[in-house]
Amino acid sequence: MALNAATSRSVQADARRFYEAGDEKRWGRESIPDLEKEVLGWLRAAGLERQAVVVELGCGKGAFRNLSRLFNYVGLDICFEVLNRYIRPPCALQADIDNLPLASGSADFVLSISTLEHVPNPERALIEIDRILKPGGMAYLAPAWFCRPWAAKGLPIRPNSELSFGDKVWKALIPLRNNLAWRAAFVLPKRVFRELCSVLSPNTWNFKYRRLEPNLSSYVYTDCDAFCSLDPHEAVLLFSRWGYAVPSAPSFWSRVLLRHAPVVLRKPHQCFQA
Repeated sequence: MALNAATSRSVQADARRFYEAGDEKRWGRESIPDLEKEVLGWLRAAGLERQAVVVELGCGKGAFRNLSRLFNYVGLDICFEVLNRYIRPPCALQADIDNLPLASGSADFVLSISTLEHVPNPERALIEIDRILKPGGMAYLAPAWFCRPWAAKGLPIRPNSELSFGDKVWKALIPLRNNLAWRAAFVLPKRVFRELCSVLSPNTWNFKYRRLEPNLSSYVYTDCDAFCSLDPHEAVLLFSRWGYAVPSAPSFWSRVLLRHAPVVLRKPHQCFQA
């Protein structure tokens, strides 16, 4: 469920303060070689020309800023300080990604790495991505899927002497909760059920995710500042419902068995939202 307007504004103000604090660990990485190569491959597959508009949502330290040499690149982030240090005008744009200051149908390609999980209302961000994409445009979405609820407290790295009894129990259960077989036993039946719901009851199907309590006071562990835990399967179902092709997961089983891979989407030339 989306946060109401007043709560959302308050949460976004807290997030801005957190990312403007000057702690560079909160700003991501300057280089992501594997994903950079993969993104370039999808850009080539899209057949984009030099004047194409490529928008990165949550650009952080600018791992993809060199795309400005090939395309009209725009790096957008909530944090002014990181933009000032790493991106700078005319490529930099400060904004919240659930309310983009970009015209509808203005982007040929949208990419977002390790960002959507840090958005209080990710469903609004996905609607905005759909809005700014041109018909036939592509999106490359690679948030940290399945953020864990114990990250906010940094349980995997904190000694037991610092933890309450309840947190000690949570920490002891982390290996089991992270076990692939254990997780598959819960995730796969739910995904098959969601596939059926999206087909049999398309008018009542809605985008689901798990809301988390982020740690916006200190950066103690990877994704401790995540607002939600996202399932890539849900993102695929949402965009498929809007008529998108999903070249990264084109079949039923490739969708159901998705793990942590990026989701690549192509907007239809004739656009609609159900």
